[in-house]
This record gives sequence, C-alpha cells and structure tokens, in this order.
Amino acid sequence: MIDKFLIILALICMIGCSNDDDNNDGFRRNELDLDTSIIFGEIYGLCAGDCRTLYLLTEDAIYEDANIESDFGNFQNTLFKNESLSSDKFDLSKELLEFPDGLLTSNNNISEQTIADFDYFVQLTVDNEIRTWVFDKIHQDTDEEIKAYFENLIQINNQLKD
Repeated sequence: MIDKFLIILALICMIGCSNDDDNNDGFRRNELDLDTSIIFGEIYGLCAGDCRTLYLLTEDAIYEDANIESDFGNFQNTLFKNESLSSDKFDLSKELLEFPDGLLTSNNNISEQTIADFDYFVQLTVDNEIRTWVFDKIHQDTDEEIKAYFENLIQINNQLKD
C-alpha cells in the first residue's frame, strides 16, 4: 500500500512540475512579429533576483515584465506578462514610438555611466535593426532632440511605476 502511495505521489510531483521554458506566464519580444518596438525601464546592478523593471511598448499596447528571475544582462530576453497594461498607460507611452530620426544612426556618445547600481535600459527595434543604450544620465553633448526624447522616456518610465 505504501509503495503504491509513493508511486502515485512521485507521478503527481513529476506531472505537476513545469519547466521554466513553458512561457505560460508571458512572452518574449522575439516571439512577436513586430516592425517597431521599444523595451525600456530600469535595471539594477547590485541585487539578487529580479533585477529589472522593464516595459515592452509596441504599436498596439504596452506590457510590463513578468518579474521572473533571469540571467543578469540578458534583458533583451525578458519575459513580459501576457496581459497588457491599461489603455491610459499605453496612451501615456505611445509617443515614444515617434523617435528622432538620428537616434538609430547616431554614433555619438548619447549616454553616460556614473553609478554602478542603477541604470536606464532602452532597446529600440525598427525593421530588425536593434540599438541598445544603458545609462545613468544623458551625455551633455547629445543632440537636443535626442536628449529631449530620452528625458521624456525617463519621465514616462517614472509615471508608469505609479
């Protein structure tokens, strides 16, 4: 009797366990067929566990990261929640899809690193071209239009957290 109980218990445990690769809790950016998207938010260097608060903005919605631990630095593979944020939050952030023309082509140093434990993360994808910035603040010599875009992104990021 005890043997049957242990076998049944073992089967229940094996069936009940799920693989982390089962994306029932969300999806990754690269799983979507999108022409334009932005992953943006905050990443934290000196922490354990979920070291980021990121958002995925598409032409139709904005999604929050699923708060699942991942390899630090592998932010482009962040898992996002299946359910989008409210239409108010999308309306607040959708202007970020209208970025300055020079943003994708600029080779100038746009960002500065000053503190090791907190950064803004921005990854812009347009027609399979990807640009990524990780910074604490915007470099003082950055083009004014690009600087205004990043300053607006930071303000929107702060409002989304509320």
